[in-house]
Amino acid sequence: MDLKTLKLELLERIALLEDEPRLLALKRLLDGPPAYGIPNDHLSVVKDPSGTDRTYSWQEVLRILEEDRAHQEALRHAPGDLELSEEELAVLDERRERHLKGESRSYTWDQVEEILKSDLKR
Repeated sequence: MDLKTLKLELLERIALLEDEPRLLALKRLLDGPPAYGIPNDHLSVVKDPSGTDRTYSWQEVLRILEEDRAHQEALRHAPGDLELSEEELAVLDERRERHLKGESRSYTWDQVEEILKSDLKR
């Protein structure tokens, strides 16, 4: 990532911040002397945004993020969830062609809900 892109990304992230204490801390950091070090006590824990007194070490935050990334990746590549066989794809293609030719009826979601409700009443 080049320096200009990094600066733009940081500016975008700062623009999205709504947490006043965090913004004030950033302002103090930027207004301070041109030292790039931040005291370790500021980096050692992260407060839980849910409002509880729970704090997390940086290692815990990294672990939680990695677990979430792994979970999201597993959801994207879950075997069998969205995989269709060639036969199933052929049936869907055939149905789509019939639909485009006007040979089958289509329904809006509202119509589907009404049909389901009337079926349940029977």
